[in-house]
Amino acid sequence: MEAGSGGALLRGARKRCPRCGSRAIWLTWFKAKPLCPVCGLRFEAEEGGFLGAMVINYTFAFTVWIVAIVITLILTVPDLPVGPAIIGSVVILGGLPLWFYPRSKMLWAAVEFLTARSEPGYRTPTARDPRARDLE
Repeated sequence: MEAGSGGALLRGARKRCPRCGSRAIWLTWFKAKPLCPVCGLRFEAEEGGFLGAMVINYTFAFTVWIVAIVITLILTVPDLPVGPAIIGSVVILGGLPLWFYPRSKMLWAAVEFLTARSEPGYRTPTARDPRARDLE
């Protein structure tokens, strides 16, 4: 059963297929399968179509970094610990995008799915026969 808009975005944030919620969609941390093995949803609508995922990823990392800097400034003014602030910035802006990458990719796949689903010609896919997998 297809999820609503919030459900599809939540599934994407949990690194699952936005349409059916399948978990078996990742080959590696950085590479998703081209299609969902359960419902057949294409995750990348076109070549290079994940610019939106990059924007989501960078926005998330930048927002967390700004919040961390503001909290650090509030707690330490007037004696800002420059060394720890730089180390924290490198960890947040270097590590957080790597951790958040698959989530941003599936969030963007959810946005593309919701956009495609709103078009007049969209049809809900029928259930696939698991025995037909070898015939594809």
